[in-house]
Amino acid sequence: MKLPEPGRNDPCFCGSLRKYKQCCARLPEFPVAPAMMLDGLLSIMPRKHWRSLAGSSINRDTLQHLVFMWQGEDRHEDVAALLEPWFKGEGAIKNADAELLDTLLETYVVLDKPRKRKSLAQTAIARGENVARGIGWQRIALMEAEAGNDDASRRALVEAQRADPDNLNLGLLEVHLLISAGNATLAQERAKYWAIRLAKLNDPALHDQISWLREVVLNPQAAMMKITRKHDDSIAEMEALLAEAPPVACHYRLKPMDGSTGPFIPDTELGNALKDWNEVFSSCSPSLVMMSTWNEAAWDNPGEWLALLREQPLLWNSFEVLDDLVIALDGHGMTWVREELVPPLLERTRKLFELVLEKHEATKLKCEWAWHENRPALRLLARKVVDGEESSDPKEKEAAFALMHRFVEQLNPHDNHGFRAGVVGGLVERGKAEEAVAIAARYPDDLADMRYTQALALHVAGKENEAREVALFALREFPKVGKTLLAASPRKPRKDGRDGYVIGSNEEAWLYREEFLPLWEKMDALTWLTELARKKQ
Repeated sequence: MKLPEPGRNDPCFCGSLRKYKQCCARLPEFPVAPAMMLDGLLSIMPRKHWRSLAGSSINRDTLQHLVFMWQGEDRHEDVAALLEPWFKGEGAIKNADAELLDTLLETYVVLDKPRKRKSLAQTAIARGENVARGIGWQRIALMEAEAGNDDASRRALVEAQRADPDNLNLGLLEVHLLISAGNATLAQERAKYWAIRLAKLNDPALHDQISWLREVVLNPQAAMMKITRKHDDSIAEMEALLAEAPPVACHYRLKPMDGSTGPFIPDTELGNALKDWNEVFSSCSPSLVMMSTWNEAAWDNPGEWLALLREQPLLWNSFEVLDDLVIALDGHGMTWVREELVPPLLERTRKLFELVLEKHEATKLKCEWAWHENRPALRLLARKVVDGEESSDPKEKEAAFALMHRFVEQLNPHDNHGFRAGVVGGLVERGKAEEAVAIAARYPDDLADMRYTQALALHVAGKENEAREVALFALREFPKVGKTLLAASPRKPRKDGRDGYVIGSNEEAWLYREEFLPLWEKMDALTWLTELARKKQ
């Protein structure tokens, strides 16, 4: 309780023995916030007695302000110890405690306690009043999104909306989930709706939310990166280090042989730096010709390898390091992080690759996948092809096709990544059917995608006898592909849960139709193939 103010001539209560008017009365007023008083009280109260505050008449705002203070001081363990007793037992979780509930759930995120977070969210759903129940469902939605379960995440969002439809955080959550699911266009539409709706409330406290939603309307990925930079120091530092990376420089030795570059061997300086890198970075190379894998372990202790990148910028000129970083970003789990940081890493790889070949006068030589030392560089370049082909930018798509063509024509004619059918089809589309025919001829006895696309190339090139022969062979040996390609509205087959697809399966046929049907239509060749299919029968 606040002490009564002494009279002007009374002894000052500070103990100076002077009159109050000559002592503390002359000091400016210095209000002590209740949260600061509570902080002092808890500092001398044994932690085992903190649980006595749970459910008491203590002012909730004061408690929440104290928690904010502790969060700013990184006292997250103390926050958890203070708030956990509030949600023990079997009683209902009241709406009055919903903000404390949300704070504890967020604390579990910071402390990396996913089991406790999920358990508390489920408890809120089971025992909470409507606002607390809605918060529980919101957290479940986020956890499902983190796990890549977009359908489950969407269902949890619907439950959160039912529980507490007036919760102003629902707009941010919905937009966040849509971006996480890769639905940027719909995210922009919903962000625009929520920005208008929140602006009508004319609440200054909503200014930051409205500004962020408007940023999403302009650029969803950049808006999400803004949040990630704020809450994820490792991503923010990695982005900064990449922006400050030195120009590409050649630190590889080549010994060309038989028209090939031979293996890429790091020079002594880079080799020593890579030894240090391998001691602090948990590498996880993909198997076979896969372009990535899920390397979450890289983020268990990113501070060590980020510090090494900062101390030894030479590592930015290593294909092995660039490969490790791209795979680590895939394992980070956030699509916007990948879309912001992977492209500049792939472009740096391309520049470094060209420089290494140029320095060793090897720009026209093969660089084959059979050399294990070359795989980090080739894997990244193959990833650049695939990502570029999926781009909506025509220039990026054309650059991706040029690189894919170079893979098949020069760099790795064995075509371990299976680009050849796409190259043949792309050349046909660009009016280069003769060149497409020549490339296809280098791969006899190939799989369905190449046989059907080779038949199309021969037909467009006017080589009807050969085209008919190849087409009839494809229709006979790979009948599901032909049937699916010619069907008016085939049903998409169910995914069997495995990576890739089975040769001769309905899925293989569907994938060919998805990729090449537009080309067959553009070349007006479906009628020709239909007639051949009838003759075959």
